[in-house]
Amino acid sequence: MNFANFPNTILKKMKKTVLYILIFLFFNTIIYGQSIKKIQQILSGIPSSTKIAISIINANTGELIFEKNSAVPMIPASNTKLFTTAGALYIMGNQHLFETQLLSDDSDFSDSTINGNLFIKGLGNSIFTENDLDSLILKIKEIGISEITGNIIADDTYFDNLYIRDEWIVDEQANVKLPPISALVMNINQIVISLISNGKVGTKLKYSITPDAPFIDVEMKAKVTNFRSHPAISLTSSGEKITLTVTGGLRKKSTQSSYVVNVDNPPLFISLLLKEKLLKNAIKVLGKSESGKASNNLNEIISDELEINKLISLINKNSNNYLAECLFKSVGAFFSGEEGNSFYATQAILTTFEEDNVIDDQTAVVDGSGISRFNTITTGSISRLLYKIYKDKIYFNDFYNSLSIYGIDGTLRDRSNYKFLKDNFRGKTGTLNGVTALSGYLKNSNNTDYIFSIIMEFKEKGSNYHKDIEDKILLELSK
Repeated sequence: MNFANFPNTILKKMKKTVLYILIFLFFNTIIYGQSIKKIQQILSGIPSSTKIAISIINANTGELIFEKNSAVPMIPASNTKLFTTAGALYIMGNQHLFETQLLSDDSDFSDSTINGNLFIKGLGNSIFTENDLDSLILKIKEIGISEITGNIIADDTYFDNLYIRDEWIVDEQANVKLPPISALVMNINQIVISLISNGKVGTKLKYSITPDAPFIDVEMKAKVTNFRSHPAISLTSSGEKITLTVTGGLRKKSTQSSYVVNVDNPPLFISLLLKEKLLKNAIKVLGKSESGKASNNLNEIISDELEINKLISLINKNSNNYLAECLFKSVGAFFSGEEGNSFYATQAILTTFEEDNVIDDQTAVVDGSGISRFNTITTGSISRLLYKIYKDKIYFNDFYNSLSIYGIDGTLRDRSNYKFLKDNFRGKTGTLNGVTALSGYLKNSNNTDYIFSIIMEFKEKGSNYHKDIEDKILLELSK
């Protein structure tokens, strides 16, 4: 190009623009360097017994601006949910619906009768409640159905029947065991029993249960005591009955104490509850309640639907382990076309993120929530995942909006030590005994977007100390 032909005014403007750019880059580099130096100083003060890995990327350019041990495998805790929820979006799409369906082998309801069986089938709708079931029954009544000649059959075969995995929580005494993970869910597969100990010492406890249904028997053996004591509650299912046995005792007091009890057979529990509610709504049922598999040629009557965006937001903002595990199996079922189980789910996640060098040889994903200490992920892998999503025009907004907002909501609601970070950082926390993690997106004072991932495994100084380290690094990066 011959600049001699350009007017002087244009050349002067071009020179001035280049000068401004050079000045901006010069000062930006200085500020950059100062922030990195302060981050290094913060890290140098951490106890030597703390194992730390960190990765920071300039999201606008893709440049790795700081890392320490970013290729070292770490226990990610709930940062595992980033892979579960992102994987669900990429595998299922952001329009996917998780359903609880009512199906029948009858198609003509003009006689007000289902001549055959009524099926309730679960397809990963993990927040389905008793109120949702009531709504479905109301719609059945509106159709005009008043009798069902066959059985009430609950189908949860979209997932495997491995409802509980105890190895998830090795060495995690602070964690409560998760309710049963099933494709068909009702009230997260729990019964609530409230014990009342305001009677005379030595008398049996009074109680109430939710749901209040005649197929749930309570064998009350626990008594009111005048000393501190704890009840023991067990559950067994047999035939068309569920029995809660309460032993031990509870100290005399005016307020009630509520306990959740995991059901041992989710499809049977839901089948029994559906039949009971149908009868209460004057819909005659001639058959029995049971679990089984619905054939592919059944007719859908009505369904309750859960949008994937709503589900991943509930999982990421509030770090809900139960919902994450249900989603994990849903991903496995969708990916395999066979059954939702942990093997297929793991294969789905790893296969999906093999591209773009997101995962590495150190990546091991064994569950959907991060409860297991057998998960190993590098901060480099996490930051590459977040960068892949950042560049994705289809899924970024859905994913970004699912993350907790610093100082505003979810698990970052109470992280308000540094006001500038409020509403400028969206991320996912992770906490296990001796582990803290934080990953997400930060917008700094110059509107530069950063991708940040840090995991620390510690033996001293405690969780709050290390979480404050996370915040201090974010603050330096935000300047």
